[in-house]
Amino acid sequence: TARAFLRENELNQNTQYDVTVLESRDSIGGIWKYEDQTKTEKNRPMYRNLRTNLPKELMAYRELPWGSDGEASYVTHKDVLEYLEAYANKFDLLKCISFGSSVKQLTVLDDDQISLEWTTNTGENGNVETHKQTFDNVCVCNGHYARPAIPRLEGLDTFSGDIIHAIEYDNAQPYAGKTVLCVGAKPSGLDISREIGLVAKHVYLSDSACDKMQTFGNVSLMPRMQSVDENGGVHFSSPRSAEEHVAVDIDAIVFCSGYDYDFPFINEKSNLELQFTPGERRVQPLYEQTWHARCPSVSFIGIPHSIVPFPLCEIQAAAIVSQTRQQINGIPLPCLSDRLAAASEDAASGGPNGARVQETHNLASHQWDFCRKLAKISGDYDDEMEKFIATNKAIYDRSGQERKSMIPGGDDVYRETRFRRNDENQSYEILYSKTGTKSTV
Repeated sequence: TARAFLRENELNQNTQYDVTVLESRDSIGGIWKYEDQTKTEKNRPMYRNLRTNLPKELMAYRELPWGSDGEASYVTHKDVLEYLEAYANKFDLLKCISFGSSVKQLTVLDDDQISLEWTTNTGENGNVETHKQTFDNVCVCNGHYARPAIPRLEGLDTFSGDIIHAIEYDNAQPYAGKTVLCVGAKPSGLDISREIGLVAKHVYLSDSACDKMQTFGNVSLMPRMQSVDENGGVHFSSPRSAEEHVAVDIDAIVFCSGYDYDFPFINEKSNLELQFTPGERRVQPLYEQTWHARCPSVSFIGIPHSIVPFPLCEIQAAAIVSQTRQQINGIPLPCLSDRLAAASEDAASGGPNGARVQETHNLASHQWDFCRKLAKISGDYDDEMEKFIATNKAIYDRSGQERKSMIPGGDDVYRETRFRRNDENQSYEILYSKTGTKSTV
């Protein structure tokens, strides 16, 4: 987002933005900076042996291509951190960042300017400085991997074994020889259950999309976890089947159940009327999942999930910047009443597939049209942008097809595939694969 404003400074000498980035940590990287927290309470989602579940050729910002070099496409958290550091250095972003700065309060003033209050840890004898400043625009980029979501399940409080959320998971060794239940079968659940399965006696993987128990080696795929009984048995069932399964002698439960949105600096004093109820995984009222519908000078980066984050956020940031120009080159935001109506409809939709409240921001296959729409708003949509988006979609679809073909606990072969982008033809080349499928598309 900072890069989007600085790019505008380079392109338009008549408009110069003074950009401030408030970062609570002491360096860039966010969740991609892994820190060994085995001796402390772990509170960050990155774990020791993580490799990306998306290829780097797809993950990259448009302004800084990555990969297509014949090397591994699925990379470690260290590789991603180094890429982000290279991006920050290439575009001289460090000059804008105030590290160790924790925002305490956001308040919208009567003139629609925004007051921010924050503290900065100076690193000198533990001293903390307090700041307050008024801004014309504030982009909230605090992510959504800080507030773990654990479902309320009957009898869970009586379970005598260990219970953690995936944010606390670091490596599989504590589960050697044990029977472990992982709740949630999206990418983190699949990855953690596979990793634990290498050392555990048995792993149960609870998936709400599963109708009946299926066992692959020492990993059993189970329907949705429903409850824990007085004997410690864990009950599983699906609304699509009358059959119930019970697993006994489970030593530990790892909830890979996602995160709730959280904005601790937005509250009743903020004059913003932002709703983000725990359990709903919905933020409202947002126009195009980006701008606060009533106060568009407050915007939100990265609210959509099940997406490719770096390129989507890059396009999102450009759209935000476009609305701050004196002369809007793309499509201006509609009037207040239309923004509020659109935000209300979006919040009630249950997401693009009309599934449920918790899927409001789940874009998945709809992210490409979302990117196109934002690029049109910013005035950046052209043939080259379409090639970029379409190539991303092609690689995403291939990567997803291979990832979903994995059996629970099976060999991690999809991460061996190596891609090369071909934006001109909106396609890709497979440089290496263990799946034996065709090499070009």
